[in-house]
Amino acid sequence: MKKVILVIFILILVSAISAEANVFTVMQNGGSRLAATQYTDGGWGWPLNAPPTYENIIGPIAMGLAQAYRVTGDPAMLSALQDAAAYFQSKPTGYFSPSDGYIAAELDSILGGTANTDFVKANFYDQLAAGTYNRKGLGTLYDTAGYINLIRTSRESQGIANLAAWDIGIGIVGAAAVGADTTEWINGTKAEIDELDGSAYYDVVGLAGAIFGLATVGEDYDPIAGEHAAASNINDLADILASYQIGLSGGFTWNSNYLNPNEGNETVQETAYAILALKEVGGYGNVIDRASQYLQSVQLSTGGWENYAGDGENNEVTGEALWAISANPVPEPSTLLLLGAGLAGLYFFRRK
Repeated sequence: MKKVILVIFILILVSAISAEANVFTVMQNGGSRLAATQYTDGGWGWPLNAPPTYENIIGPIAMGLAQAYRVTGDPAMLSALQDAAAYFQSKPTGYFSPSDGYIAAELDSILGGTANTDFVKANFYDQLAAGTYNRKGLGTLYDTAGYINLIRTSRESQGIANLAAWDIGIGIVGAAAVGADTTEWINGTKAEIDELDGSAYYDVVGLAGAIFGLATVGEDYDPIAGEHAAASNINDLADILASYQIGLSGGFTWNSNYLNPNEGNETVQETAYAILALKEVGGYGNVIDRASQYLQSVQLSTGGWENYAGDGENNEVTGEALWAISANPVPEPSTLLLLGAGLAGLYFFRRK
């Protein structure tokens, strides 16, 4: 019996160490890929190659790179983050995005100082608060509520209204990260939850982004309309989101009506934001573990990710996958080690 306990203890420790090593490799390869695909101006192309580079995608890409650097300490990734900060601070007035708050805070956290946070507050959030934000220099001045309404109406006119819930939910995360007022972002996110439509594209990532944003600032919500009206709070909404995980694969579906296993409906972007949202809510460890394993299993040989099989590598998706994996890098490590320690204690106790 004592030998069996010792063997189990050793296997648990080996499993935990192996999982940590695998995550390190995943993060190393992913971060190195983003550093390699970064253009000379510090930005990235979409989906993969540059020029041109696009200022609206720097948030999730640099965030994924930052998490890879935190895991690996790779100096090449640090250099790439410094270049990303230079690119970020070269943004012209009027070309900011809801994700810019969180990447500004993350860059400052790693590089030191407050230069990026100060930049985005002065040129985006403070101008929105004052009603003087001149988006793309076109002459129309926006306050925060007006800018959020623009996001909503623009997504609707593009035929992807569900995506606004993600945009504005991420806007809560960004505003909160730099200490800006989140009131209008919260109001817009709640309104979008009431309008989510499961018969259209982006309903899953829309719900994930909305939950992520509200949970980040500890805001609850009882939907008053739409297909999620039966939910009473954010935990109910999180349960709904968790139900969009496909079988044993661990991936999340691109649309809530496509949940059958073995049909290839899993997508990296939906899975990544589901992880971030459910992690923020708390209590979904097993769901997150399986989702993280899915992301790791579909990493490309280049080190990057594509949103779904055959879609083609995408820098933004790579950044989002790395960010999500970093949120839960090893399946239940504390549980494994506690179990191992308990078995070890039992082994040595029985020897006395």
